[in-house]
Amino acid sequence: MMRGGRRVQVAANAGGAGDVAQAMQQGAEGIGLLRTEFLFLDRPEPPGEEEQLAVYLEILAAADPHPVIIRTLDAGGDKPLPYLDTGPEENPFLGVRGLRLSLARPDLFRTQLRAVVRAAREAGPGRVRLMFPMVSTLEEVEAALAHLEAAGGRPPGLEVGVMVEVPAAALMAGHLARLVDFFSIGSNDLTQYVLAAERGSARLAALQDPLHPAVLALIAGVVEAAHGRGRWVGVCGEMAGDPVAAALLAGLGVDELSMVPARVPEIKALLRRLDEAEARAAAREALGLASASAVRAAALRRLPILAHPSRDAPHA
Repeated sequence: MMRGGRRVQVAANAGGAGDVAQAMQQGAEGIGLLRTEFLFLDRPEPPGEEEQLAVYLEILAAADPHPVIIRTLDAGGDKPLPYLDTGPEENPFLGVRGLRLSLARPDLFRTQLRAVVRAAREAGPGRVRLMFPMVSTLEEVEAALAHLEAAGGRPPGLEVGVMVEVPAAALMAGHLARLVDFFSIGSNDLTQYVLAAERGSARLAALQDPLHPAVLALIAGVVEAAHGRGRWVGVCGEMAGDPVAAALLAGLGVDELSMVPARVPEIKALLRRLDEAEARAAAREALGLASASAVRAAALRRLPILAHPSRDAPHA
């Protein structure tokens, strides 16, 4: 809870049951991103429905009573799978990946959706949230929702959301909000695509800064569009665990921050000490600046608590 009364959930990203256990030990209030790729890697064939269901139930038990956002398979790009050969691609990050790949392989997609639906029914309302990655168009989401219906339908209390990694999704958030319950901003890919700077390139590392005002402006637009339709917004990229970025995201109105488990205690402590009005003012100033370095400098100047973000404070 921020000073001023607004609550920002602090969740953790996970790539398996071990990460979930660590997240709960660190005080995470849920799993804001469960990467399901670990189920599909290092094997000659994809996992079946029963295997996936067992793993999802194990993870839900480890996170109990908190919610878990299960992201459907985000293969392709930097995560190729040998049994999902999409052919040669000059730029895999702009190729058949994420939801695009799932829609191209409906057999695998529906198997995963059936497992998620069954896990949601067994866990009960509010425990499972389903998220589609690498969304670019409304038509993709409509197709994914049709597959969900064919896989058993949406159980009561199952929220469905999309990741905002592609600038088109950010700019179309108002339209997407008619179809989904929440948005989760993947700031790593969003930054890569906005600034045309490959994530893995050391030579372009200076460009890969999510505090760039262009990235922040897109995030602000998503929050405004989503809140206008009663939807909530999370951020699950690396910036969620950066104290300066976390403070600005809270000021922009982001509802959930999801990060590596080790960052959870520091960000929770920061948010307890962060004044809501001051964070909003810092975010407004950031949107008017011209560079990521200027944004960081202004935030550090305006929000002195960022000098000691992990200093504990009484729980609000």
